[in-house]
Amino acid sequence: MSCRHLMPGFWAVAFRQRPVESELRSDAGSLRRRLTSVDLTMIGIGSSIGSGIFVITGVAAKSTGPAVCFSFLIAAVSCIFSALCYAELAARIPVSGSVYLYAYVAFGEFLAVLFGLNVLVDYHVGAAISVSSCASYLRKTLLLMFPAMWLPDTQVLSLVLVAVLTGILSVGVESGLKRVNGLLVFSKMVIVLLIIGIGSTKVRADNLSPFFPCGFGPVASMSATCSFSFIGFGTVTNAAEECQNPQRDLPIGITASLLICAILYIFFSLVLVGIIPYTEIDEAAPVEAAFSPQYANIPWVSMLVNWGAVIGLFTTLVTGLYSQARMYLAMARDGLFFSPFGRVSTLGTPVNSQVLCGVIAALLAVFLPVERLVLFLNIGVLFSYTIVCAGVLVLRADAPEKAARWAAMMTCAAIVASASSTFISQSRWALISTSVFASAVALCWIPFFQRSYSRPETFACPGCPWVPLLGLTINGYMLSQCHWQAWLRLLATTFLILAAYLFRVRALYSGGSDSRELTVSLPTVNDDGDCIDTTAR
Repeated sequence: MSCRHLMPGFWAVAFRQRPVESELRSDAGSLRRRLTSVDLTMIGIGSSIGSGIFVITGVAAKSTGPAVCFSFLIAAVSCIFSALCYAELAARIPVSGSVYLYAYVAFGEFLAVLFGLNVLVDYHVGAAISVSSCASYLRKTLLLMFPAMWLPDTQVLSLVLVAVLTGILSVGVESGLKRVNGLLVFSKMVIVLLIIGIGSTKVRADNLSPFFPCGFGPVASMSATCSFSFIGFGTVTNAAEECQNPQRDLPIGITASLLICAILYIFFSLVLVGIIPYTEIDEAAPVEAAFSPQYANIPWVSMLVNWGAVIGLFTTLVTGLYSQARMYLAMARDGLFFSPFGRVSTLGTPVNSQVLCGVIAALLAVFLPVERLVLFLNIGVLFSYTIVCAGVLVLRADAPEKAARWAAMMTCAAIVASASSTFISQSRWALISTSVFASAVALCWIPFFQRSYSRPETFACPGCPWVPLLGLTINGYMLSQCHWQAWLRLLATTFLILAAYLFRVRALYSGGSDSRELTVSLPTVNDDGDCIDTTAR
């Protein structure tokens, strides 16, 4: 097929809204609904609080001083806008797939594949880093406790950890995820609370003054880094097809996990800078340094920190691998990934997809220097937040196509405006360019207030369109703070995904059109309380 004939076919297929059916599937093809709001909250906490709480707090405090708690507060507030949008779409479409599925409903097939696979790239590399770090921490901790103990090297231990995790997640939600993740998250929270409680008795008031030693600028800038501490709410949405009452439990799990994590991070960071002057914090091991003989003088806390890191990384791995498998399951069921990965076993889990995620994590952890890939991460996650905020506007607006175009324009303007603001101190033109682009962002808001918006019968994101618009603008700022290597990675993966998708479209038109048509029921009510049928096809 020539390019002249291929491009019309590409546009026809790429932007068809053919989402997964939202109604309950047959027992043979659906996951079992066994998760409660408590389980979902535990999944969110398990995803968000890993070893990062023992590292990120030190890195952030080094730049901001005692005001680091405000960096975490700003990050939590900025994430709540995206979290509320996630909660609405998860409650409206209670099927596995998360951002992939939401993009499919709102924008079409190609963008669903594009954003879904880019998020999975971040998840896979993040899982590989967590596997390596967890194996390293576990080996170090066991050798400290039992110096004469024989242990395999870190790479072999990484393979063992992945195999154990894959087995746990394959045996079922009830006997695997719920029990293991719940117990480990509870243990992790006890360790964090113990450190906060013990550390609060060693806080010195003079370490907290001045509270803003570096001004407010670094506090606001560091909030972009701190926002990555709250990514767990996106993982919760991948459990949509397995929770007992998705319309009620999903919003509770998303918001509760974000709130709990915010409180823990804020108090943990405040205690840390209260024990040790922020200028003397060891960024590599801030908590161990704070409890060393020079400061709090409670050496046994370092062992507690090591076990907290091991447990934190393990729970991050459990929830991360769980979430990845559900996204592959959703893509395979829609015919956008290999069909064997769309099957659910008699245990009620997507075993094939789960094994695939384990194999990828193991290969990356063993054969790649994954620690060097950190700069490539998080851009896919941030774009997933953006697409979810835009999806709420599109699915509610009376003119979805116009809402989608304006959302894209506003996000681009926010990215450029925020990027130029980082060079204010280096260029006298930067302030002018920032002002121009900031005005463009503000102008992009105007068309959204000229539209009317329906209200879903399930959980509704409050303050529409204000909350989704704030989410889009904040995510634009966060995207501008990503390293250039991350943007290069995004460009490369986008090119590969586009090439593969063009090949798929060519195959479809060569072998006959794809006649499948799945629908999703999106019942809404308008401001007058009248029911509106918004079934997407």
